[in-house]
Amino acid sequence: MKDTAVPGLAVETRRGFVVLSMPAQISWQNYAGIREEVSKALSLASGAGGGVVVDFGDAVLLDAAGLVLLARAETRAQLLGCPLRAVVPEPSAHVRRALQLTGLSRLVPVHADVASATAAPVPAGGARDVDTTHVLDAIRALHPGDAGLTPTPPAPSELMITTTAAGDGDHTVVHLSGVLDAVTVPRLGDTLTELVEGNLRHLMVRMHDRLGVRSDPLPILLGIRWRVAAEGGCLSLPAVPAKLRRVIDREGLASAFTGCRPFEDRLPGTGLLSTGPA
Repeated sequence: MKDTAVPGLAVETRRGFVVLSMPAQISWQNYAGIREEVSKALSLASGAGGGVVVDFGDAVLLDAAGLVLLARAETRAQLLGCPLRAVVPEPSAHVRRALQLTGLSRLVPVHADVASATAAPVPAGGARDVDTTHVLDAIRALHPGDAGLTPTPPAPSELMITTTAAGDGDHTVVHLSGVLDAVTVPRLGDTLTELVEGNLRHLMVRMHDRLGVRSDPLPILLGIRWRVAAEGGCLSLPAVPAKLRRVIDREGLASAFTGCRPFEDRLPGTGLLSTGPA
């Protein structure tokens, strides 16, 4: 997957489709950059006889920009004869509801994941005669609160943090599920600090595969990592969501989040980001 000039936006090709993974937040501030990348993808896909998938992932729509983006993209896709599909996971109920309220979901096929979006066959024949005018009118008339485009910040309880012993008598596994955002990331920091102050120096932060990442937890994780490393400990990440993994790889931080060598030797295949020394 290749990062673009738009922070958080990445592009890749799957089964002949150009897949654009949207940034964590979509608003008028990054609309122009995203629109340019979508236009490039449509031109590239149409020339190659493929299609385009706009993957909203767990993106938050701060305003109507994301809806206008999809409606404009559909108009251009029809002109180019290029199939356009959207991916909105089940947990992103506010995005799905916005697509339904505005009628966008009747124009652009909506799938639960990229695999199903790229697996569906491309319809034969030319472009359909589709008018998005009524959809754009519906978007303009839509108040953000009507579709929950700006969801209220989740309560801290929406980040579930549990700890278990790793079984070696030394490491502690911190399990995360729910959502990491501006409210819950500081809570994670407080919890990790309490563990360290309780003389736990070897931590494994395991993130659930459906964990939503809306705020960057890396500054806090790095701070805890340097603190425990100074006392001979470690903080490793056995598994991270794809968006966070891309940031870690881009910033060259994989080796920072590596567990202790003796522990890794006893537990091969834990999925640690790197097996080099901490």
